[in-house]
Amino acid sequence: MRIEVVSTVEEIRFDQISNHVVIVIDVLRASSTIVTALGNGFSTVIPVETIGQANSFRTADCILAGERHCRKIPDFDYNNSPTEIAACEKTGNQLILTTTNGTRAIQKAERATSLLIGCFLNATACMTYALTFHLDITLYCAGTRSEFALEDGLAAGLMIVQAQKMSSHFQVCDLGEALKASYLYFADKIGELLPQTTTGKRLIQHHFTNDVQYCAKIDQYRIVPYIKEKRILPHLVS
Repeated sequence: MRIEVVSTVEEIRFDQISNHVVIVIDVLRASSTIVTALGNGFSTVIPVETIGQANSFRTADCILAGERHCRKIPDFDYNNSPTEIAACEKTGNQLILTTTNGTRAIQKAERATSLLIGCFLNATACMTYALTFHLDITLYCAGTRSEFALEDGLAAGLMIVQAQKMSSHFQVCDLGEALKASYLYFADKIGELLPQTTTGKRLIQHHFTNDVQYCAKIDQYRIVPYIKEKRILPHLVS
């Protein structure tokens, strides 16, 4: 088996999707928001690309969350904020989510054999579940504004570390090896490093320091979001 890493949302190729398990990684913040929503009582997350699509789902039992370049979309219930979603008192609802990069990555990889959502919050559970398919794995980093995002790469590095602990039968692409080494170097400093990344700085400027700190936490959930018929559902890893 082989692990490949894709560094930005635009770079995914069909051969990295077909007959692969694809893990979409958007640490700041779509992946973290999805994991948190499903880990805190939401039954489903529906990712959509446009604001119009999100509004078309608006019903009494749906909550709308989303952003464009960090700013909450007008008339939506929440920003793409995991800490806001964690504090939401309405559980059992569907969350409709549209973001700048993360939901686009999900749609671009929808033909994968299995499509999962990962981040620091569920890294070990995500890789544990991915390995059960016995297929090549693509770690698909969403990036930020068409550029590589360090936080996504470090989460990919952590997942590679965990995969190699569970199985020695992996080939890892060169980028994956570099990201694994980067994660191992920064492993004890993730909480200090994320506020210094490009996306982290941008979020802090928009007063989302709590989100950045929250998204740096490792293995807070055993929930692995997976996509089925354009909806994201929770799989609990025991």
